[in-house]
Amino acid sequence: MLSLLSARRNKVGHGFPVKPIWAEAVVIGIIVAAILGFVAILNAYEIPSRVLARDFAARGMEVPEGYTAAYGIPYSVLLLIAVAVVMTVIARKTRLGRYIFATGGNPDAAELSGINTRLLTVKVFSIMGILVGISAVVASARLTNHSNDIGTLDELRVIAAAVIGGTALSGGIGTIYGAILGALIMQSLQSGMAMVGVDAPLQNMVVGTVLVAAVLIDIIYRRRVGGK
Repeated sequence: MLSLLSARRNKVGHGFPVKPIWAEAVVIGIIVAAILGFVAILNAYEIPSRVLARDFAARGMEVPEGYTAAYGIPYSVLLLIAVAVVMTVIARKTRLGRYIFATGGNPDAAELSGINTRLLTVKVFSIMGILVGISAVVASARLTNHSNDIGTLDELRVIAAAVIGGTALSGGIGTIYGAILGALIMQSLQSGMAMVGVDAPLQNMVVGTVLVAAVLIDIIYRRRVGGK
């Protein structure tokens, strides 16, 4: 919301046309409603009584009569929000982010512009190493499993999520929130196939098909936009 208001103020200050104030209010209202609805849905899932009884028994206590508790917002979701905010700021508001997009769009032009692309590549891999480490900690905590093969063969789903979220495989275009939305779509697809009993190899084939279709649509769309 603050970003919307800040963008509007900057446009007004530089004489650019802006949307009506009611349109901005509607957008802010939709965002607020989505956030409140998300929190309400997460708080609607109550912890089963047997789980509460086991937790209280482990502490030598009994569950009070009529006592209920909700799962609330998981720490992993809060961590995702924090990482998304930090990475969005880096991508949109820092010189490092502009260099990354420039190098992704055209490495040769970026290097001729004075960007140290080799050092930038090291920085990008360092950031990715940190993010992968955070994801490994979250995955290990969720699965109570500490083997070194967690996430194997998830690269296809990650690429598909990024492409579905609007990231161009050719580089230079993409957003953090788009990748998150793409990941939600891919996870929903995978969970749905698992619920209906689709075998794992067939799931990978479906994910690959979705990735190919997303890339094809992206190429066609960008060619048409570029042609205009």
